[in-house]
Amino acid sequence: MPSPGERMQDPFKAWNFHIWPTVKATDVFSLIIKATLTLCTVVSISLIFFSAFSSHFHRLRMRPGCEIVSMFSIRNSTRNNIGGDRHEKTNVSHILFGIGGSAKTWNDRRKYNELWWRPNVTRGFVWLDERPPESWPETSPPYKISGDTSRFQYTCMYGSRSALRIARIVKESFELGLDDVRWFVMGDDDTVFFVENLVMVLGKYDHNQMYYIGGNSESVEQDVIHSYTMAFGGGGFAISYPLAKELGKVLDGCIDRYASFYGSDQKVQGCLSEIGVPVTIEHGFHQVTFSAKQ
Repeated sequence: MPSPGERMQDPFKAWNFHIWPTVKATDVFSLIIKATLTLCTVVSISLIFFSAFSSHFHRLRMRPGCEIVSMFSIRNSTRNNIGGDRHEKTNVSHILFGIGGSAKTWNDRRKYNELWWRPNVTRGFVWLDERPPESWPETSPPYKISGDTSRFQYTCMYGSRSALRIARIVKESFELGLDDVRWFVMGDDDTVFFVENLVMVLGKYDHNQMYYIGGNSESVEQDVIHSYTMAFGGGGFAISYPLAKELGKVLDGCIDRYASFYGSDQKVQGCLSEIGVPVTIEHGFHQVTFSAKQ
């Protein structure tokens, strides 16, 4: 028969035996590892399903004509131009023209612009080097004065510093902050646009993407001298709003980096190549150079 002292210790031994009858340290460690692996597997599967679900809705949102908007992204709308109905078909009101001109030569060149310009219909400005000496004709596009370019370098021996001012027209046009502008279309003061054709061509492209659209020169000599990868300014070229936004951030620095380039269109193309956007050739943009021999 056990002594009273031994009977006092028995309850503790029994408690210890029933609570941890066979558990070993290795068993506890194995249980923790299994639980961790199970949790990681569940989390991984959840992330895979989330990613697939998100991608599916994103693709639906990007399809033309589809009204589904991804619940996983929020578009930050601004006061500007890509506002309004994003699915609305491109029309003439979505185009902002930027025409490079000169106060001294405008009276001679205005006849080309007045062939296609429609007051109160077309939008844009002639960018001049100085204020014109005479009253401005109502049949011409309204004008603006270009910013000072004296701080920029220009080292092309056979060119004109006016190329600096004209290259910055797209930047200055963007900085006006006008509403519902999808495309910035640049041209010279003797460029003639067929507005309906231009609207039709630009309507083929997604204005929410980065596009640089134009054509080469019809003079092989000019293409060889300058570039086949450039949209010639004489035929006009178009830059979508998102690309104009990015171009505006780097243009001034590019102008100095490409100080030896002859023309404004060359300088713009050089900057766009740094952004990584090549020209999209549309053969409806015609540039013709007439030499003294022709």
